[in-house]
Amino acid sequence: MMNRLINQLLAYALYKQLITEHDYEYAANALIYLLQLDRFEKEDLGSEQIDYFAVMDKILDQAVEENIIEDSIASRDNFEAKLMDVFLPKPSELDRRFYELYKKGPLTATNYFFKLSQDINYIKTRRIANNISFVYQGKYGPLQITINLSKPEKDPKTIAKSRDKKETGYPKCALCMENVGFYGSDNLAPRSNHRVITITLNHEKDAWGFQYSPYQYFNEHSIVLKKDHIPMKVDHTTFDELIDFINKFPHYLMGSNAGLPIVGGSILSHYHFQGGRSAFPIEKARVLQSYKKGRVRIQALDWPVSTIKVSGNNENAVLDMVKQIYDNWNVYDNPGLDILHQTTESHNAMTPIVKLNGADYDFYLVLRNNRATELRPYGLFHPKEELFHIKKENIGLIEVMGLAILPGRLKTEIDLIKHCFVDGADPSLIPDLKKHLPWIEAIKDGANNTDDLDLYLEAEIGKVFEEVLEDCGVFKAKDKEAFLRFVEAAIY
Repeated sequence: MMNRLINQLLAYALYKQLITEHDYEYAANALIYLLQLDRFEKEDLGSEQIDYFAVMDKILDQAVEENIIEDSIASRDNFEAKLMDVFLPKPSELDRRFYELYKKGPLTATNYFFKLSQDINYIKTRRIANNISFVYQGKYGPLQITINLSKPEKDPKTIAKSRDKKETGYPKCALCMENVGFYGSDNLAPRSNHRVITITLNHEKDAWGFQYSPYQYFNEHSIVLKKDHIPMKVDHTTFDELIDFINKFPHYLMGSNAGLPIVGGSILSHYHFQGGRSAFPIEKARVLQSYKKGRVRIQALDWPVSTIKVSGNNENAVLDMVKQIYDNWNVYDNPGLDILHQTTESHNAMTPIVKLNGADYDFYLVLRNNRATELRPYGLFHPKEELFHIKKENIGLIEVMGLAILPGRLKTEIDLIKHCFVDGADPSLIPDLKKHLPWIEAIKDGANNTDDLDLYLEAEIGKVFEEVLEDCGVFKAKDKEAFLRFVEAAIY
């Protein structure tokens, strides 16, 4: 049984060009060792089509049965990654291959790396396929909604604590270079089959890494990380680094979370960017007001999270304007709107995103503020607690572009809510629905009078996410004039 499975896995590796015939015996012996076998025979599989997941599931089942690994998701994931590491080049060899292909074009190089990451199941394609996605046609335009069934929900207070805690573990965080080849544990994700391409940004030679996210929230979801473990930040240098990446990989969008708790995404302890080869709703946002200064166009966008778009085909002119707006926002106060740039600590922050649009650089500057009060301990510009039943996590880079990453628990909870509407069950008697009770009450009339309950609930979820984004906006829709006054003061 195991002999045939190894043959099938080797055949898969040959078909995907992970190895050549010259690597066959080496790879076979590595698998034999890991699976604790004492012999192996090569079999003729003919033209058999190999289903990677079916084969790997059986190998892992056998490994559990033979007490090689424990029967847990973490143990199976860790061992699978180690098995696939057999077929991977060493990091230096992968860098060499990548840059050979880069000479043909950056797209050729990233296509190779992305396909490799999928073929070895570093990118969890089967789990990602289980995600639920739909589009909500909202008042700001279409928003993309994803119920993420791959990863657990994180609490904002836990995220904030992680930024300043003393780190003694190894690796220090999920983004550190020490993860390359790391076996993993019950608490740390498997990284045996993890590779990071070394890149140079803003004249810092080989100081950066480029990798793909194992849980793709969008097409070619990428992470660009500083090799040194330093905290998140956004400053003038950040804009230079982002635009340099786009110059090197012009088919990608790239952005940075703000470097402050509440508004800074989920990993604040390690300086990194996120991007990919995808279009986001923010790119279709309507324009409130347009301005021209020299060779640069500036637009105040009609978007729930206050955003300024800076465009132009001259890199230096665009960067100068971006930095000017950033400096003005850093010291901006408007007490009437609860915007204070500093109390005992700094509060104003920015989430920058850049993408090439033909010959133009399009910079999206999302204005953020993380001030909290006793009445709003999660933040004045964080979703209200009554919306936590749908989305509690920090609203970071991906969400402000109009893509909701909602917790996987919602799938079960929405099924239960449908059960209540269809079968008349009492939601107050279902513990998992306690958090949703006010929302269920608010939407019940519409649910009971719709011809399509699924579409109705999707629309109601979309409305909540739209409100989540509005809560994060420092200038609300009613504050349009104040927003435009800030933009005009910042650019002239």
